Amino acid sequence: MKRSIFCLGLTTAVGLTGLATSAMAQDWSDNFESYSNGQVLYHVGGWSGWDDLESVAGSCTTARAHAGTKSMLCEGADDAIQTFEGLTSGSGTMSAWVYIPISQFVADTFYIVQNEYNHGGPYQWCIELCFDFEGDSGGGPGTVADDFRTETNFPPIQFDTWVEVRCEVDIDADTITCYYGGTEVSTGQLFIRGGAAEIKNLDLYTTGTSTYWDDCAVTGLGGGGGYTCTISGTCPGQVNLAWDGAPPSTQQGIVFARNTGSFVVPNGPCMGTQLGLGTNQLQLYNTIGTGANGSGNVNANANQGACGGFVQLVAIGSPCQTSTVAQVP
Repeated sequence: MKRSIFCLGLTTAVGLTGLATSAMAQDWSDNFESYSNGQVLYHVGGWSGWDDLESVAGSCTTARAHAGTKSMLCEGADDAIQTFEGLTSGSGTMSAWVYIPISQFVADTFYIVQNEYNHGGPYQWCIELCFDFEGDSGGGPGTVADDFRTETNFPPIQFDTWVEVRCEVDIDADTITCYYGGTEVSTGQLFIRGGAAEIKNLDLYTTGTSTYWDDCAVTGLGGGGGYTCTISGTCPGQVNLAWDGAPPSTQQGIVFARNTGSFVVPNGPCMGTQLGLGTNQLQLYNTIGTGANGSGNVNANANQGACGGFVQLVAIGSPCQTSTVAQVP
């Protein structure tokens, strides 16, 4: 997760002219390679602990890795949280690789997703895959179960090896199919417990088993904010950044990130605004242009480091509003 800067050479702000507008998928991933061994993953890389408690955050380790040299360890009562914003539409995949040492399998451990989550509540759960120690979830001891849906299979836990957990989700159709090691665990309704039709977090929770997680990812889901942001042109070089549907006569702040996830803008006139881009890899520019009718565009010089990165706009006003996420070509 190396930091890159989106260099802007702003030349003009004119009306939106013929550029397509669409919500972009807000893909996110973390392979834990950017953290130091033993580092508590609290307020770094978008990670925290349940209810923002540092005491239950996961930690980076070099003890095991699926690819590369590092992974995240959840042990004791750890409950590692990665929050998302704007994942309100689309079909895609949520996945991670898990390693459970048989010598440390002493209690249940979980892959969880909430569709409503805020530190301190309210909460609502939509995915809860249980790596079942005692067999209370219906498949017997040492099996994988879905705590919310009727299982297709109860695959046995594969100990002392890396295994993929994968959930194919469709927010628009309200469907989900979950797999463990390529074996289907369950299929059915995604928002089976009700609540918002949104993916709000990834929640990796253990009740005592030391569990290693690596290569966590979300792909294909999006929705963004309340108005559209698009980028056209060729990077590196001059690109055109356009917006449409913003509150009229509002100035646009721009945030750039190399990875997606979520963060809160730390400074500026929209301090505290929640965006759908990755933490720690950002550059905030204020007042890049104003569109009297809520539409506008600017030309920008994008360097090599910006290519493939993600951009989101903030309509600076009261209240602040955010755009969809666009990717630099």
